[in-house]
Amino acid sequence: MSYSSTYGLLFQVTLLHNYFLNNGEETFASMTNADKEKMMQQFSADAFIAVMPALETNTVLKNYKMVFKKTKTGFGIYIKMKDEFDPFIKVPADLNLKFLIKINDYQFENYTNLDFVLNQVFLFSNVRPLTEPVSFEYLPLINDNKLISNDYLVSEETTANLLSTLQPSEQQNVFGIISLSAKGDNSSGNIIDNSDKMISPNFKIHFDNRKTFWRYINRKAGTIIKTTAAKPLTRSGFVEIDPVNDLDPSQPAESQYPNPSVKSITKINSDYYSEIFI
Repeated sequence: MSYSSTYGLLFQVTLLHNYFLNNGEETFASMTNADKEKMMQQFSADAFIAVMPALETNTVLKNYKMVFKKTKTGFGIYIKMKDEFDPFIKVPADLNLKFLIKINDYQFENYTNLDFVLNQVFLFSNVRPLTEPVSFEYLPLINDNKLISNDYLVSEETTANLLSTLQPSEQQNVFGIISLSAKGDNSSGNIIDNSDKMISPNFKIHFDNRKTFWRYINRKAGTIIKTTAAKPLTRSGFVEIDPVNDLDPSQPAESQYPNPSVKSITKINSDYYSEIFI
């Protein structure tokens, strides 16, 4: 007699990034469904970020017969089921699972529209820590039209508290922490309902691409020409530069100017500049 275990989706987390999903100045959000699908076929969250359960969470997953499963766009948590509706082990209302986010790509900071602050991490959670203000930003759901901003950067005190729950071996180079509880502060963030039934929500972490001023540097002539407005950095597509209207000083209409790579970016005051040597 054969026996196979059945697992049900407890929740999933989808990670997206507009640097990979936008096409030049065309945003992913404005694309047709067909074009979105084409961009998603080329997309993998592993290109820029790594997510793994905290060591303590790994133990909790085993104890509750749960499985962490990576996907191209993030991960899902699955739980062993005894029938179609009920987990083998009941999900407790006070269950909390933590996942560490670490950066895979050394250029991530260059093309991601965030500020990176020493001694502070980004927190993506459905429960507000007591050390955070009431304006705390909760982790969005998949259909929320919300991009990750600096509002998800928590205080040094909260950061220290979060890191203190981790083993010393996993405290290094943590960019962010996903902390999800079975019951969130708001019902929209719940993983189980008031009857302890699974809701199977899909949470979303959607990063925006950075926009920079583009500086064209001619060392031989000793000149610098820059765009009058910040332009988007994207892996795909091409941003057309109008030499007459987009550049300062204005250039002849027949001039052509390339798009920059993400390798050379400089911050001056609060503005970011991409440097292109011509």
